[in-house]
Amino acid sequence: MEIESLDLIRSFKSMSEKNMENFARYGIMTLTAWAYRRSDADHFRLVSDLMHFFWIIDDFTDNQSLLENESQVANLKRILVDPTYTSSDDGVLENMCRSWWNNVLEILEPPSTTKDLFVRHFICYLDSVVEETQDRETGRLRSRTEHFDIRRRNLGMVPSMDFVCIRFHLSDDMINHEVIQRMTITTTDLIGIANDIYSYNVEQVSGQKSVACNLVDVVLRERGRGVQDTMDVMGKMYRNLFLSLIDDYNHLPTFQDTEQDRVLKEYALGMLDRVEANVEFSLGSQRYFGLEAGLERTRVERMVKLLPHRGYVTV
Repeated sequence: MEIESLDLIRSFKSMSEKNMENFARYGIMTLTAWAYRRSDADHFRLVSDLMHFFWIIDDFTDNQSLLENESQVANLKRILVDPTYTSSDDGVLENMCRSWWNNVLEILEPPSTTKDLFVRHFICYLDSVVEETQDRETGRLRSRTEHFDIRRRNLGMVPSMDFVCIRFHLSDDMINHEVIQRMTITTTDLIGIANDIYSYNVEQVSGQKSVACNLVDVVLRERGRGVQDTMDVMGKMYRNLFLSLIDDYNHLPTFQDTEQDRVLKEYALGMLDRVEANVEFSLGSQRYFGLEAGLERTRVERMVKLLPHRGYVTV
């Protein structure tokens, strides 16, 4: 299915062929295969397209102005609410979104409650993209609390997890239960912390502006004790959160409804799968650690050599 999903991306002419080759090397399907290992063929194909779509949104919006992103996000939000919506300034992202969302509605036929939940969370993610662009243009440096506030939204994790059970009815009691809410936040934080650790080295090469949204930089500015101290602190944060996630999984609520309990278990397993998927994908991707020899060395030694940086003032 990787070929079909990448061919779909090509069909929208979202990037040059050279960039497409680099994009394919990221191995996003590895992440998808780990995270959605329990999916059937139809669900897996659509979630594969969704995962690629998230990455393309990220790449596009990283290189656009606040005004451009505000306009594009407004269009995407309208399409999610009404897939027939078109605009005179529709571009690649709008066309991809419309095509994908129509396929989801036609093939998976999600219940209205689950569909609305996904749309609400996807819109929250899109709004955070605009907020992050504003941070970038104004040079805002967030505190740790402020960082987690936006990171929990701009990773796209919540709509990604909603998609695990998009075919099933999810009751409000289940979604709003304190254990599920806490697991959702914990899962998102785990992935955000791990991503920032993995990506920091390649990002810091380009200086302060490139790492301003990375938690490593936030903690480094906060503590002022160097990169290794920061990594140690974040490692402890990760471990404590992971133990909390496992504890919550072992104490899932029940609702005296066999079907809801089954769906809840599926949803919770999807969170655990996603945490594991993120580790396997990141340590197997050339995006952060180079070619195969470098990947294996990083996995075994758990150390990297900091790349020379330009204009970074807090090390």
